[in-house]
Amino acid sequence: MSSRSNPQAQIARAGAWSRQVAAQLGAVLLDTLGLAAALEWHAHQFQKYTGIRSALTVNDTEGFVAPEEYATGLFEMLHDALNHVARCAQVSRVDIALSITPREVGMVMRHDGIGAAGALARIRARAQAYHGLCEVARAPEAGTTLTVSLPLPAAPGHA
Repeated sequence: MSSRSNPQAQIARAGAWSRQVAAQLGAVLLDTLGLAAALEWHAHQFQKYTGIRSALTVNDTEGFVAPEEYATGLFEMLHDALNHVARCAQVSRVDIALSITPREVGMVMRHDGIGAAGALARIRARAQAYHGLCEVARAPEAGTTLTVSLPLPAAPGHA
């Protein structure tokens, strides 16, 4: 029986994955790898522990680095979103796109499963704490898309 057809086994693996990630990660990972590499590592670990294929693409502006608190917030939002995906039914693939510009950090995550709101309220609250937006679009038979957009404060001397 595959993990997609056994929801209890998938939830158990997701719980183990979540605890493992929480134990291994933190500010050190972001400090050491940077946001894009930390998210890539996270997506790889998610795939390893859940069996759900994941892919991350990064579109950054010539190596622009997001402020530390924004990187941490986005990392935590991805963690919550992946936990949500692990609990959704019939998910076989997750695609994550990260965009970093001097004005905004954004993430779009799409999955092909069927799922409920789950941790999305927590992700919305985190986005709002950064004066950002969190939108969810569900399409019958086409999965769910989560979009997070966090405007960055202007650098000193740049209005």
